[in-house]
Amino acid sequence: MKKLFIYSLLSLAFMILFSSTVSADVIPPNSHPLDRCVKIVNLDEFTDIYLIGYITGPMVKGHEAYIYKKDECLSMGYKFNQLKVLAAKKSYIDSIGVNNLQVKKVQIPGECPGGCYSEELSDKNVFVSDEKIHPYGGYIDQGNPLIKETIEYSIAGYSNGKLILYKSKQTSEYNNGTPKKVETFSNPLEPTPAPSPELTKRGFWQSIICFFRALFGRGCQ
Repeated sequence: MKKLFIYSLLSLAFMILFSSTVSADVIPPNSHPLDRCVKIVNLDEFTDIYLIGYITGPMVKGHEAYIYKKDECLSMGYKFNQLKVLAAKKSYIDSIGVNNLQVKKVQIPGECPGGCYSEELSDKNVFVSDEKIHPYGGYIDQGNPLIKETIEYSIAGYSNGKLILYKSKQTSEYNNGTPKKVETFSNPLEPTPAPSPELTKRGFWQSIICFFRALFGRGCQ
């Protein structure tokens, strides 16, 4: 019994050590951390939907999902995970729960007991954004003075069954005295005004001809 107890303690310690080793960041030499916050800022304009963070990756069994809250920074867990942003009617998510979205299993190459599979979203009641969002800042070269990024995305709308997000603003901060940099970007779905037609320049003789044509009610176009 004593040996079994010691063995259990050693196994538990090993599991904790292994877990912390895998999840911890290894700081690269000659680098410094980059603080990055990615937000979606115009959620108030779409009051009937939830935005959902949908996470898959090596540290996730199947998938994880959470409802995005206004002014929060998006999260993706482990740095090698993948994040997708979804939109769905509040009434639908309230009825099924955010963790019960419809998925299908997709087999992937590998040697796993029973086969290796990943999950692919197949729920027709949600809109998926193709925008690649990576909210993990990580570490950058020490020679780069950038220390903080605040990236704002806005919802442009929906097109062909997709949620359309676009980067609307980015604020960068530095550690070397460089002033804060603020960049803004336009909505790709906003219609651009049609160019106004240019008036054709008329020469002297053409103006004379147009004058006489006007006398007979046949002016120039």
